[in-house]
Amino acid sequence: MANLQAASSSDSSRPPAFKTPSMKAPECFDGTQPFKVRSFIQSCQLIFHNDPANFSQDRKKVLYATSFLIGRAAKWIEPYLSNLTNQDSSYLLNSWPLFESQLFTLFGDPNEVRKAEAELDGLRMKEGGHVSLYKADFRSLVSRIGDWGERALIHHFRKGLPSRILDQLASHPSNIDSLQDLMDVTVELDTRYHERQKEKSHYQEKKLEAPRSSTSHPQNSSSSSHKKKNFHAQKRDKPHSSLLNKDFKLKGSEKERRIKEGLCTYCGGKHSLESCFKRPQNKLTQPSGQFPSQGKA
Repeated sequence: MANLQAASSSDSSRPPAFKTPSMKAPECFDGTQPFKVRSFIQSCQLIFHNDPANFSQDRKKVLYATSFLIGRAAKWIEPYLSNLTNQDSSYLLNSWPLFESQLFTLFGDPNEVRKAEAELDGLRMKEGGHVSLYKADFRSLVSRIGDWGERALIHHFRKGLPSRILDQLASHPSNIDSLQDLMDVTVELDTRYHERQKEKSHYQEKKLEAPRSSTSHPQNSSSSSHKKKNFHAQKRDKPHSSLLNKDFKLKGSEKERRIKEGLCTYCGGKHSLESCFKRPQNKLTQPSGQFPSQGKA
C-alpha cells in the first residue's frame, strides 16, 4: 500500500479535500462472491459522481477503488501497483473502463448476462401487483444485459404487463415511443387502478354495515309486536280495566259486590272463583273438559 500512497501524493501537491463525508464508502471487495462485483462498482461510481472535482481523472478513480480491494482481489492488483510511474492511458491504473471490465471478467459471474436475459424474458407483473415494483425489477435486469435497443426493451416491458393495464394502453390517446414514456404512463394507470380499488373496498364495507343496522329494527319491532300480543291476550282474560286498580287487581268495592251476588271475583261470571275457566291458575290444575257449565256475567 506504500506505492498506492505515493501515487496519490504524486497526483496532487496536497491531500484532496473530499466532499463526501456523509456518503457511505464502498464495502471491501475480496473477489470471492461474483454477485458483489456490480454493487462494489456502483458504490464507487456514486462517490465519483457526487464529487467530480476530486475524481476528474480515471487514475484517481482506479486508485480510490483499489484501496478497498482485499484478499484475492488485492493480490490481483498488486503487480500493477509496483509500476505506478507508468502514465500510459492504456495501463490498467490509468483507465477506469479497463479496470471495471477486468473486475467483471476476473471476479464476476461469467453467465450473468445470459441469466439476466432469461429472467427478463420471463419477468411478469401480477394482475393485482404494482407497476413501480415491476419497473424496478425490469430496470435492474436491463442494467446487466447491455444494450438491447429501445424497441426491444419496450416490447419486453409490455409483454410482462397484466391484461388490465394492456387494455387501458390500447385506448390511450398519446403515442408512446420510448421506454420511459411507457413506464410513466403505466405507473399513472396503475395508480388510478389501485385508488379505485380502495374506493370500491370502502364502498363494500359501508354496504355490508347497512343491513346490520336496518335488520336490528325489524327484530325489535317483532319483539314489541309479540309483547303487545301477549299483553292484549292477558287483557282479554282479565276483568275490564275500569274495575281494576293501578296494580291490575279488582277494586275493593267491585270485589265485595261480586261476593255478595255470588259472582266470580275474577271474571264476574255466575260461578265460583275455583271453577272459573278464564282464571290461569284453574287452567293449570283442572283437567281438560272438566269445567262445569258456566253462565255469562
